[in-house]
Amino acid sequence: MIDVKPSIRIALTCVAAAFALQAAARAQPAALPPDIAWVLQQKPPFTDADVAALLSGQVIVHANASSERLEAGAIAAVRIRTAKDRAVDYFRQLISFEDGEVTLGFGTFGRPPREADAARLTLDRDDLGDLRACRPGRCAVRIGAAGAAAIGSAIDFRAPDAAARASAWARERLVSYVSSYVDRGDEALLVYDDRSEPVNLRNEWRGIVEGSPALAQYAPALQRYLVDFPKGTLPGVTDEIYWDKQHYTGLKPVIGVTHMVTWRDPARPDRALVAQKQIYASHYFDGSLAVTLLLQDPKDVDPPVTYVVYFNRSRGDLLKGGFGGIKRRVAEEAASTAAQDTLGAMKRALEQ
Repeated sequence: MIDVKPSIRIALTCVAAAFALQAAARAQPAALPPDIAWVLQQKPPFTDADVAALLSGQVIVHANASSERLEAGAIAAVRIRTAKDRAVDYFRQLISFEDGEVTLGFGTFGRPPREADAARLTLDRDDLGDLRACRPGRCAVRIGAAGAAAIGSAIDFRAPDAAARASAWARERLVSYVSSYVDRGDEALLVYDDRSEPVNLRNEWRGIVEGSPALAQYAPALQRYLVDFPKGTLPGVTDEIYWDKQHYTGLKPVIGVTHMVTWRDPARPDRALVAQKQIYASHYFDGSLAVTLLLQDPKDVDPPVTYVVYFNRSRGDLLKGGFGGIKRRVAEEAASTAAQDTLGAMKRALEQ
């Protein structure tokens, strides 16, 4: 047996330990990029355990709801081994994907909007029943008092083609509304005055923005662009307005219109932001803002790593009345599940 001197044994042990530490360092991701660390410390802050879970590849989520403001929200984050631009492209594809179960239809409006842009949008039996029963000040579908007054003369619900006529009428009104929004921005937003308590969408939207201080601090130029649209300009911005038809378990299908802004800041090539501002929903929602931050970590090159942080705040009447505590928990669970599923799907698809 060869006798190794103690000093040599110590040296060999130190070398082995150094190699082990290097291997561990390669196996574990480095600390969070400063932007991501700052975002995750906004209220409510994520814990050290959450950050550790994020660095290990898990999706982390915080959700909250308030029955007083009828508002629910979520913030979620995930670390994906992919390039930022690829993640942005996939996120946009995810929005437009029609699975036939939750997303029943999707389409984008051109400039100017035309009825052909919404040609695939049709009303289902529940919507037809709601329209038939509409009266000014009492209507189960959001069309405004003027629409409720006009619906009776616009559509003969006894006609055999009543469903087709109602769908065509809805498409015409939707295109007119989007055209007005493109020209006048928030001034064109509806007042849902077909209920006993009118809801001003402009006020709801501004309330959501004011309740999202992190956006003003992190991306003030994007916030100004959203609020001032269509008056302002912002280098690196692309606009898209789309309609979709969503069916959530236990609820009526919701026809919505969303203004989506994708911002690739020329001064920050490492990041992109996608903002989704809901400007119409046929049921339940009074306003919604989702902002997704996609930031590529400069420390990780092979393979590249992108952090995706998703924020959402929504207001509506799902939290109104009833057992507030139960509804809050249901709303929080729904917001958390939706964020978890979205980011989890992104990670699985992009890391294949």
